[in-house]
Amino acid sequence: MYAQLMEEASRDAEAPSRSRAVGGTDVDAFVESIQVTPHFHPVIDLFSASVTGFEILSRGVAPYETPCQMFSAAKQRGATWDLERACRVAALRKIASLPEPFRNVLFFINVSPDIFSDPRFIEKFTQKRLREYGIDQRQIVIEITEEKTFEDFKQFGTLVAHYANQGFKIAVDDFGSGYSGLVTLIASTPHYLKLDMAIVRDVHRHDYKQKIVKAITAFASSVNARLIAEGVESLEELEVLVRYGVRYAQGFLFGRPEREPYALSEEMRKKLRALIDKYDQATIDVDEKVASLVIRPMTIAAHTLHCKDLNMIFKKRTHLDHVILLDGDSIAGMITRQNFYAETGGAFGYQLFQKKPIEVVCKPNPLIVEDKMTVTMMAKLAMDRHSEDLYDPVLVVDAEGKFMGTVTMKQVMTKSLELEIRSAMGVNPLTGLPGNNAIHRWIHDALTWPEYSIIYIDLDHFKVYNDTYGFLMGDEMLCLTARVLGDWLNRLPEGARLGHIGGDDFVIVNRGIIREEALECLCSGFDAEKLGLFKNEDVERGCILGAADRQGNPLITPLITMSLAVIDSSKVWVDPHPALFSEVAASLKKKVKRLTEETGKSGYLFEQRLHV
Repeated sequence: MYAQLMEEASRDAEAPSRSRAVGGTDVDAFVESIQVTPHFHPVIDLFSASVTGFEILSRGVAPYETPCQMFSAAKQRGATWDLERACRVAALRKIASLPEPFRNVLFFINVSPDIFSDPRFIEKFTQKRLREYGIDQRQIVIEITEEKTFEDFKQFGTLVAHYANQGFKIAVDDFGSGYSGLVTLIASTPHYLKLDMAIVRDVHRHDYKQKIVKAITAFASSVNARLIAEGVESLEELEVLVRYGVRYAQGFLFGRPEREPYALSEEMRKKLRALIDKYDQATIDVDEKVASLVIRPMTIAAHTLHCKDLNMIFKKRTHLDHVILLDGDSIAGMITRQNFYAETGGAFGYQLFQKKPIEVVCKPNPLIVEDKMTVTMMAKLAMDRHSEDLYDPVLVVDAEGKFMGTVTMKQVMTKSLELEIRSAMGVNPLTGLPGNNAIHRWIHDALTWPEYSIIYIDLDHFKVYNDTYGFLMGDEMLCLTARVLGDWLNRLPEGARLGHIGGDDFVIVNRGIIREEALECLCSGFDAEKLGLFKNEDVERGCILGAADRQGNPLITPLITMSLAVIDSSKVWVDPHPALFSEVAASLKKKVKRLTEETGKSGYLFEQRLHV
C-alpha cells in the first residue's frame, strides 16, 4: 500500500504546477494574500502544572482572520492543499526559530483527512524534511481533524503505522463528537484523543456528561492513549475533569492562542497544584512522599562535554544508568545510557556524534516532579509516559525548582507494591473502601482545613434485613450503600473521602460545609435504589414481616433507611481531639434514628450545639 501511494505521489508531483489557476484565480496569489501566521495554544499537563505542548493554529488577515474563513475560501478555489501546506510550512519555520525553553515540547499540527491521505503529504512531510528545519519528528503530533471520516480504513491504518514508525505521534481531534471519531479510532491506535469541547462545556452541571468523561477516560487508559480535554473555560469544569482522572487540558482558562508560545502563569500553577493535592487521596506518611526515594546521581555541568567524553564515562562506569545535566541548580537535561547508544549507534553514528555537545542526545521532556508529591501520584505519571520513555528515571526538584536527585522505576514499582499491600490490609474486603486507619488520618487532616464536614452514616434495621434475607443479600445491601455514597461524592462541589468503619457504618470526610439540599438528594437516592433489594410484597407493605413473637403476632420491621449524623467546622470546639467526634456522632445518630423511624425515610441531622 505504501509503495503504491509513493508511486502515485511521483506521478502527481507536478500536478500543482499544471493547475495553478482554478476558476480564474491564481492559487499562489490567493494563499499569499492570506498572510498565514502561526499562533500557539498551550496543552497543559494538569498533574505537573506545566505546558506539555502547543497546538499550532493558523490565522490570516481580513477577511481571512479565522481558520473557518480561510479554508472555506480555499475550498471554493480548489486550494485546500496549498493552504494547508502554507500553514504547515509557516508552523515549522516558526518552531525552528523558537528559543531553547520552547523547543523541547510537543507541537500539534492539524491535518485534514483528505490531506493526510494525499500522496503529496506522504512525500513532503517526512523525518528528513523536518531535520532540515532542525526539528525532531518525535516532537510533532499529527492531529487528524474531524471534518470527515476516512473511506479506506486499511489505507488509513497503513499511513498511521508509517508515521508512528518514524517517530511521529498521532492525535484524533474532537473525539466524541460523532461517528467519524469512533471509526477513526477503530482504524488506528492514536497516541492522543482530544475530547470534544461540547462534552467539556459545563460538564460540572450535567451528570450524563460526567459519566461520558468517566467512561472515555477509562477507555483511553485501557488503550494507552492520552486524553486531552479541549475547550476548558472554568475552574468548575477543570475540577470535574481532574476528579475523573483527565491529565491533559486545553482552553481559554489557561490562555488564548498567541503569536509566541508562553508558559503557565504562576497563579494558575498554584491553582492546579492545589487542585491535584485535593484529589490525591494518598495518606500523609513521610515515607510515601517522593523525597523518601531520591538518590543523587552523577551530574555534569551543561555545555562542558562532548559525546566522546560521555562515551568514555559510560565505558568506565558500567553500572552508570544515566547522568543529569545541570545549569547551576536547575535541570538542563538528562541522558540515559540506553538512549545515548541508540542515538550514536550504527555504522557511522559515533563518528557523526563524537564531537557534538552532549546536549544533542538529551532525552526530550523528561518527567520532573516535586519532592512533596506522593509516590502513588508519581507512579501514575511515570506509567502514563510513552513506551520509549516508560523506564526512564524520574527527576525530582524541590519547591524552588532546584534539582534534588532521581528515582528509578525499580524504586517506584517496589515502593508502590509496598504501599498497595499496606493499603489492602486497611481496606474493607467487601466494599473495597478504606477502613479505620485511613478514616482517622482523614479526620486528623480535616482539623487543619478552614472548613470541613464529617458525616457518620448508619443503616437502620440492617440486622433484621440480614437475618430475614440472608447474609448474601445483606452483603448486597452494604455494597449498594457504598456505591450510592460513592456516586453522590462525585456530584459534590468539593471533593470528599468515603470510608467503611465496618458492618453497616460508613464515614464521609469532606473539605467544606455540606448543604442540606445535597443531603436530601443522597437520602432520596438511597431510598429509591434500595427497593431493588427487597421483595415486592415487602415494598408494597413498607415493612418486613419477621418471625412471630410469643403472642403469635409477626414482628414488623420498617424497611432499611440511612441515618446521617453531620458535624461541621462551624459547630466544633477549639482544637478538638479526633476521638471526640465519634462520641458526638453517637449521640446525634440516636436522634436521627428516631426521626427515620417516624418518617420511614432516610434522614439527617446537623450537630447544632456549639462546642467550645
